[in-house]
Amino acid sequence: MKALIVGPGKMGRAIEAVLLVRGHGVRARVGRKDDLEAVEPDVVDVAFEFTSPDAAPRAVATLLAHRVPVVSGTTGWDVEPARRLASERRVPFLHSPNFSIGVAALRRAAMVLGGALARFPEFEPAIVERHHSAKKDAPSGTAKAIAAAVGVGRTAGEEIPIVSLRHGGQPGEHVLVFEGPDESIELVHRARSRSLFALGAVQAAEWLLKSGLTGPVTFEDFLDRRTG
Repeated sequence: MKALIVGPGKMGRAIEAVLLVRGHGVRARVGRKDDLEAVEPDVVDVAFEFTSPDAAPRAVATLLAHRVPVVSGTTGWDVEPARRLASERRVPFLHSPNFSIGVAALRRAAMVLGGALARFPEFEPAIVERHHSAKKDAPSGTAKAIAAAVGVGRTAGEEIPIVSLRHGGQPGEHVLVFEGPDESIELVHRARSRSLFALGAVQAAEWLLKSGLTGPVTFEDFLDRRTG
């Protein structure tokens, strides 16, 4: 697999390290000041886009327009136009706010738990999420996704409170709490390093290229359909 890394920051470097360990190559690295249009799409199998909310829309649109499959992890931007473009161009596009398998499992557990407690309003859900001080969006895309999972099967429009902390170097921590009158339930995920996100992104890209799927796909598709 020949990869293009768009956004050679901390996540970009972590992804490159995983790619090399798994026997893949990095064709090019594109930073904020580089011209993405100059990249030759024919020599790239997949692009990993981890930039910023202001840079992601243009970067992803340019890649999809050149028919380059994209794995995107930038949060805090409107992904729907990119999904539509990927569908129109029939180009594989996988966006996820989080590439942790553990977080994906937590989201599914949140959906089950939220539905089970929907008839018991005394159990009030809330999310506390903590990230490093350099993370720009708050609440995180992962926290929003967990809240959406809790909301499945519950009253339409119900707001799930989210408390966001930005300090230190924490790669990511999410705590979902259902607080009842005399008892509480917590689901917790703590990331210990960025390498777990990088590994999930690379594994998802490997699967995406082998799957033969086109257009927008999800990290849940990868979890459900991955074999081997």
